[in-house]
Amino acid sequence: MRFFVWSALVLTLPQRAAAFDSADFVAPEHEARVVFIQNLYEDRAESFIVFDANKQCVAEVGGRQAEVIPMKPGKYTLYIASFRNQRIELDLAAGRTYFIRINSVAKTSNRATEVTLVQRRTESFRLLKTWLQGVRVTHGRDDPCRGKPLKERKNRTVRRIVDADSQWKRGDEIYRYRYMLIKEDGLTPAEVGWL
Repeated sequence: MRFFVWSALVLTLPQRAAAFDSADFVAPEHEARVVFIQNLYEDRAESFIVFDANKQCVAEVGGRQAEVIPMKPGKYTLYIASFRNQRIELDLAAGRTYFIRINSVAKTSNRATEVTLVQRRTESFRLLKTWLQGVRVTHGRDDPCRGKPLKERKNRTVRRIVDADSQWKRGDEIYRYRYMLIKEDGLTPAEVGWL
């Protein structure tokens, strides 16, 4: 009887998520990797769409995941569409991995998208390991959205870009810095191994 009660109790307790393999995040010498993290339980049913200036989907992140996107080194402007549109600027270096957390926060009457770029010398850099706990790792090559035109009306996508660009232009230097990743913000393979 004791065994039955104990095994029933064990089955009802929440199970720990399998640990991710940090090797999934290591960028090869010739390319960069960008990892979009969506880790909040409250956002498990929400998808965040990341797209470029050509209105092509880069990633669709949702369901408590960390999606790894391989990218060529260089400069990029990306947009994140959800409750609020956001523009981010990336300057990627080969052999480095960059992390971006996307989540929603409760507002008075609805929710708003919050985008946090993991930058060195900021709290986000220290919180990265915590944000990765419990996520499942997925890869851009398996994302059916990647590289395709957005599945929404063209006018709506243009409106998203105009909205995000106008916020960018109105923002001061501190605002713009908050939404920029520079080459040095990327983690080296050794640093990724510490996660």
